[in-house]
Amino acid sequence: MPQEDVFNLCAARRSLLLGAGALGVAVLAGCGGGDEPAPSAGGASSAPAAAPTTGNPFDDNGTGGGGGDQVPSNALVAAGEVPVGGGVIVKDTVLVLQPTKGAFKAYDAACPHEGAIVDPPFDGNPVIMCPRHNSKFKVADGGKISGPAPRGLKGIKVSVKNGYVVQG
Repeated sequence: MPQEDVFNLCAARRSLLLGAGALGVAVLAGCGGGDEPAPSAGGASSAPAAAPTTGNPFDDNGTGGGGGDQVPSNALVAAGEVPVGGGVIVKDTVLVLQPTKGAFKAYDAACPHEGAIVDPPFDGNPVIMCPRHNSKFKVADGGKISGPAPRGLKGIKVSVKNGYVVQG
């Protein structure tokens, strides 16, 4: 291969890598914060930065979270985050369900057989499944339907307060 072809191949490869690197930097810059205002042309402002007023209401950042309503200390999940006819796993150990609009139930999400976290039901399915050994439980009361689990899921008392499903 002539010397200039090797150079052109290396130059082309270098250009490609530099372009890909520049694209990656641009993507990362686009994902950056955006919560802080850019400093003015005269330099940094001496005023303290204001605390964010929005965000995940479960982050303990001292601002009270989600824009006005107080998040109850025993909140599990925002009621709007639980699909009607389905459920979500929260705090890695609690299954919160909304079988019908406005009616919430919760169970310990650990399967009584070997402790695997059960799968939340969806689309109105009345059955909760354990992915490890296929134990099945009733959405209505957590009772065992079938499988190697020795018993049903343990119920957790919940109610709705300030738009959140709360424990207790």
